[in-house]
Amino acid sequence: MLTKADIKFVKSLNEKSNRYANKLFVAEGNKSVIDLLRSKINVTRLYTNENWLNLFANLVGKNTEITLVSQIEMTHLSNLQSSREVIALCKIPELLPDVNLFKGMTIVLDTLQDPGNLGTIIRVADWYGIKNILCSKQTADCYNPKVVQATMGSICRVNLYYVDLPEWLPKMKQPILAAGLEGISAHKYTFPKDVILVIGNEGSGISDGLKTFIHQTISIPKVGSAESLNAAIAASIMMDRYTGIYE
Repeated sequence: MLTKADIKFVKSLNEKSNRYANKLFVAEGNKSVIDLLRSKINVTRLYTNENWLNLFANLVGKNTEITLVSQIEMTHLSNLQSSREVIALCKIPELLPDVNLFKGMTIVLDTLQDPGNLGTIIRVADWYGIKNILCSKQTADCYNPKVVQATMGSICRVNLYYVDLPEWLPKMKQPILAAGLEGISAHKYTFPKDVILVIGNEGSGISDGLKTFIHQTISIPKVGSAESLNAAIAASIMMDRYTGIYE
């Protein structure tokens, strides 16, 4: 039975401090929740209805608690305008970065602020098989409900680490590239097999404190009149250029 305490607790996880105090994040909708149930992430509780449970009971682990709710009750729990059939509470993974594990392309996000941009980058990284993203501590939280929703399940297949970038980048053995308005064209540049790609803040680009670590700036040639590209779009184009070499 759904209680007011349940609703209050689920809603409290919209706040970053509460997410990390409880080590839980919220996921909504079939695609995201089913992917999470199939992953190594611990789904601690499901809020759903009997129809959904009858269809997907085989995916639910024995340690996952289930609360059956009506559609009206689901609207009280949901963060979405059109509420879904299932909401999951999931344990935030405790991941420790290791420089020796970063193979292929590793994305570095420098103070990326927009949850939609972050969610899109995670989803595109999953599409291209890129497994690791290093985030500055000022980057939007990947377990923000808006980010989780935007990833459409990819949050459980891409490793995200929040680190002090000026401390971590000098440890990296790979060439460190930055996406920028000037530099070698991404159409002409041959990406190394193992490489770091830094994507800067939506408005101010790469932080001054990180520029000293950049070996090469890579640009996306402009043909039309747009002033700039969205950070997620720029990252996606770079990932496509890299994958086009090594697919």
